[in-house]
Amino acid sequence: MQLWARIGAWTVLGLAPSALLAASSLVLNDGQVIKGSDVRRDGDSYLVTMAGGNTIAFPVALVREVKLEDDAPQAPPGWDYAGPKTLAGPNVPGNQDPSQQLKVLGPPTQWSKSAVDTTWVPTNAYDPNADVMKDSRSTWSKSAVDTTWVPQNAYDMNADVMKDSQSKWAPNAVDTTWKPEDSFGFKPLSYKDTTQTPAEVAALTAAPSPYGRDLGKPAGPTPWQCADAIFAKDPDKPATDKTNRAASLEVHALKGPLYASLGLPLYEAQAKVSGTTRKAVFAITGEQCRLVGGDADAILGLNLSAEHAMVQDNASFNAALAARGGRTTIVPGGVDKLDYAFALVSLTDPQVSGSKAASLKLISKPDELKTIAAATPTTCTLAKGKRRKEERNATAAFATPKISAGKEGDVVTFLTWSGAGGTVYKNTVVLARGGVVSTDRVAVASHVGAHKD
Repeated sequence: MQLWARIGAWTVLGLAPSALLAASSLVLNDGQVIKGSDVRRDGDSYLVTMAGGNTIAFPVALVREVKLEDDAPQAPPGWDYAGPKTLAGPNVPGNQDPSQQLKVLGPPTQWSKSAVDTTWVPTNAYDPNADVMKDSRSTWSKSAVDTTWVPQNAYDMNADVMKDSQSKWAPNAVDTTWKPEDSFGFKPLSYKDTTQTPAEVAALTAAPSPYGRDLGKPAGPTPWQCADAIFAKDPDKPATDKTNRAASLEVHALKGPLYASLGLPLYEAQAKVSGTTRKAVFAITGEQCRLVGGDADAILGLNLSAEHAMVQDNASFNAALAARGGRTTIVPGGVDKLDYAFALVSLTDPQVSGSKAASLKLISKPDELKTIAAATPTTCTLAKGKRRKEERNATAAFATPKISAGKEGDVVTFLTWSGAGGTVYKNTVVLARGGVVSTDRVAVASHVGAHKD
């Protein structure tokens, strides 16, 4: 009978869900109870659905408690929610023994035996006849490199051990001594006695670079060491000091066909000097770093014109050739003298090899000059009529490249056009027999072609 009473009670609960869920209420902080059919929280408010279907919002700060059932549901007529009871027969109390209550379910669940026996049985690791710790013992291994330092006596009775560290005075790379000369005569291109090295060339051979110090080992400094020395913040401090180096630096070899004709290994370094990107083209000869191109005036802290900067670079280039030695002629074998002269002008021109990277073109035919002049610049400070006049001046000054062989050397003359200002130059390069080169140029027209002022 008790079983049927329980089934009846469960039936009542299943048939009356609306009666159980109909009572929901909010208890406010002051004790007031707000009843409704449904309570929902949205953000910082509680939404209470009233019996008539209206929804009222209450702030969360005013609510103390939310109740889902306020009153016990009232049973309809003929129904009893009081719980299970004995309707007929004797009252038989239920068995409260847990073991008897679960007896009908059978024995408890048991784990099945694993297919692999994972039982670990400890064994005695100590063997009196064996070294059981042999494979796990830490041992010192012999170093692959012998780092033992053996002091040696640096004092040699028969040698000057301070020779390489002594400070020495050296002549300047450029001889600034002025000597009066005959104004009506012509300076010889080189010395007549080719068997004897000229005094200027001999001085350049032993002359240090403008930066002043030997950076490397007996074989000479590396390109990176030269770049660090050139762009050092303080030239009086060693370039090995990290605080004296440029913030950013790029170094690579110049292997283009233009500079390859010079027959001298060249390197290009790029760094920022006072917030401006600067380029330096240098060579390594005679264990010295020699600045032969790029923004030489800005790097050395000199306010030089383009022509004076070319003279400075030309002098360093001659010093590099003299220090390298081993060449009887200036122009390498198989290289055209015109190509060599054009490469030298391109190298020493700061507007071409420097950070501006202006284009420089060799004008060997009249059609090439017409093609350059036909290009219209994007912007130009010169009026169109004046630009046409400059074009006529360039056309009138045109001359084919010429190589004049003389007793003292060769003279190469040719025209070039520079993208910096659209200037047409007449260049004269002297290739002297004594191993010295010199460059000179004269502007014959400007604002020609597509250029930048």
